[in-house]
Amino acid sequence: MDQGSQSGGLHDSRRSALGWARVLLFIIIAFAAAFVWLGIVGATSAFLNSLPGTAVLTLVAAVVWSLMAAGIVHNGRRMRRIAWAAAAVNVIIPIIDLWAAMPLDTWSPWRSGGVAYWYIPTLVAAVTLWWLYHSSPARLAQQNG
Repeated sequence: MDQGSQSGGLHDSRRSALGWARVLLFIIIAFAAAFVWLGIVGATSAFLNSLPGTAVLTLVAAVVWSLMAAGIVHNGRRMRRIAWAAAAVNVIIPIIDLWAAMPLDTWSPWRSGGVAYWYIPTLVAAVTLWWLYHSSPARLAQQNG
């Protein structure tokens, strides 16, 4: 018999994401899927054109977006930390690329702050950082005493 079925067992009373948080989750998953596809296509093209640095950075961007999506959807303690790190990378690298030219693919979400997508990926990553802070179970438990 598992603990969840006993009367005194553990129970997760947290609500599932609703409203704008669910929309944010959908947007992150959609971007991650798109960036994986574009990353594979862009990396293949870059490898064929003898640009291994561009190919690797394109694939790394896709992996980081996928990790952010997985961390947000899973929402466990370790996965939230992965989501924090991935979202921070998705904000920091595009900002760095505004001043320091990196060998990024034209359709990389990190190129020039996300200019190919009207800066929306960088904005979504920043909103994700805010949401991770705002919805942190540890912070909420400490706040509620």
